[in-house]
Amino acid sequence: MTPIEPAADTGVSAMHMVARNDVAHLAALVELVDAASLSIDIGESRPLGDLADIPHHSETGRTRGKVVIIP
Repeated sequence: MTPIEPAADTGVSAMHMVARNDVAHLAALVELVDAASLSIDIGESRPLGDLADIPHHSETGRTRGKVVIIP
């Protein structure tokens, strides 16, 4: 994990982390979320049919947070 400097006077701490798609890493992330030690910034929810457009939308700089794909 790498510390990230959030905007001044926000009272927020942030870390950049990357997890591999394996059971142990995903389980560790679930534990952090369940313990309220980690929060996820969800920027928007999009239907599965929009999947091809999401990277293009993100490249415009208008996406903040994670995009949740809804089946």
